Amino acid sequence: MKKILIVDDDQTIVDLLINALGADDRTIRRAYDGKAAQNWISKETFDLIICDLMMPKMHGFQLIEWIRSNPQCAQTRIIVLTAKSYKRDAEKARLEGADLFISKPFEITELMEKVRQLLN
Repeated sequence: MKKILIVDDDQTIVDLLINALGADDRTIRRAYDGKAAQNWISKETFDLIICDLMMPKMHGFQLIEWIRSNPQCAQTRIIVLTAKSYKRDAEKARLEGADLFISKPFEITELMEKVRQLLN
């Protein structure tokens, strides 16, 4: 069973992703800010984290850096899903350790295909 953590301060996005991801045999957790995500990651190991960049308490770049410094997360894949669409943001996300950068708005079917690819 694959474990996924969705980290976004927009409840509508979180609900959309949970509905789209819930069809397969997966455990899905949610966090609405980076600090809450850290709490989940401290308790569980995730196969995939889908993370926004602009969030309260801790922005996504800080969270990704923290995840990548955590040895238990060495195999965790990270998708950045954000309204930021500047090339420098995508480059920074990749340098911090994100596997994929997707700008909002996004096509849910394309995102689900990327999720399947990263989890296989």
